[in-house]
Amino acid sequence: MVTIKDVFEASNSIAYFPGWSKPESETDYVWFDAPIDIGGVTETGLVLHGGCFAHRTECHVSFELRYQKTPGKKCRPIERVDWRSLEGGHSNPRKPSSEWSGRRVSDTHLHDFALNWAETKQRMRYGNLAFAREISTNLNDFADLRVYAGKRLRINNIDVVQDPPWVYDFFTQGMIK
Repeated sequence: MVTIKDVFEASNSIAYFPGWSKPESETDYVWFDAPIDIGGVTETGLVLHGGCFAHRTECHVSFELRYQKTPGKKCRPIERVDWRSLEGGHSNPRKPSSEWSGRRVSDTHLHDFALNWAETKQRMRYGNLAFAREISTNLNDFADLRVYAGKRLRINNIDVVQDPPWVYDFFTQGMIK
């Protein structure tokens, strides 16, 4: 039986890039779900999810590898990179005990698969990637983030992901209040 760990450790590629969504009317959020191939076969339910806000340029971007084992059921996040989060960082739970337990990490962080995988139970821990760690790589712009996410998530053709459709505004510097 193939485990989520096997899926995460596989080298993969984006089957096709569907493009970014139109901004959601209530939130201004844009996103995509790109299906993932492993060994040339598109894996049902395995996607790269990306998201950000159209009017919040160069911040609050996430790339997440997700798996939905059964259609219509909840997606299981496998690993996520959060870049320049508007929430100002992430607080890790105190248990189970690890190097990152109880620590707060900065606005750019990695919800590392290894921190969220329960090896003895061969499953993801509860809490939808509750643990995160700092990223030591300097991510200056979206291009740097895309390359980093491709390496972390083992996606060999991450360059097919286009830049977000950010709306730049000279007076508000891309920010809508």
